[in-house]
Amino acid sequence: MAQKADLTYPDNLGAKSGGGDESHWVLFTSFPQLFAQTTSAAEYSIALPMGAQALISTSEAVYAEQEGLGTVLTEASGKVAAGINDYMDSGGTGLDFIAAFKDINYGKMGEAAAEHALGTTIKKSDLLKKALGGSNIAINPKMSLLYQGPGKFRKFVFEFPMVAKNKKESETIQEIIKAFRISTLPGYADPVGNIAGIGSSQTGAGGTERKKGAGSNFYTFPSTWDIRFGHTRGADERPFRIARSVCNSVIANYAAAGVPFFFKEDSHAFEIKLTVSFTEIVIITKELVEQGF
Repeated sequence: MAQKADLTYPDNLGAKSGGGDESHWVLFTSFPQLFAQTTSAAEYSIALPMGAQALISTSEAVYAEQEGLGTVLTEASGKVAAGINDYMDSGGTGLDFIAAFKDINYGKMGEAAAEHALGTTIKKSDLLKKALGGSNIAINPKMSLLYQGPGKFRKFVFEFPMVAKNKKESETIQEIIKAFRISTLPGYADPVGNIAGIGSSQTGAGGTERKKGAGSNFYTFPSTWDIRFGHTRGADERPFRIARSVCNSVIANYAAAGVPFFFKEDSHAFEIKLTVSFTEIVIITKELVEQGF
């Protein structure tokens, strides 16, 4: 698929002109998702000025609270893991592997199990709980944290206040909004018609108007996006990189100033605020952080 459009706002953005008033930008490039196919051909390339709200990178970890045996079992598993890692690194014998388990205090684990059983029994008995309360004693839940995995996919929100200087720039803004919307929404697919040689499941060209509406059972996937930071001077992709993403929403406010403004000659919008949000499609790990993500 040939590249459809190369769009830039404002027209003096350094990304395209090699200089200008705007020396820092964000370059959005969309790629179609084709069923069972991959492609490197871009659909849209959109360059917009870099905003402060987009320069936020997050890292999250999910931990679950556990009580009772959790603390002892977590410590025991940690010792086993450390011993096994030593064994794997050394390429040792079976005795080295067995040594991974030697430091675990199984007597302590048995004692903890008995305490846990007693505590569970007391929790289930209102009479025993009242007896403990009367003695100014409470059960120690022995809370601990258990790692569950990485957090959610990173999300990024970009806000672009746009004020058109002339009709041409207003038209460019409209084309940018249209490109984001087209690449965010699905298309119509008619697999039956495609098999019969009518239309295409990739382009959504086949089928009747009724099938293209509520009567259709199939959609093509929206596009994915590459997002890169750029600078007139210095290395690109600073301060961090963003992995391949999908666009979750496109919001165009045509009354960004509180009241709508339009050019008198052709009623093109004068001031627009564009907000686009993205979610990466990969989980960021230590290895990707080392690569700049």
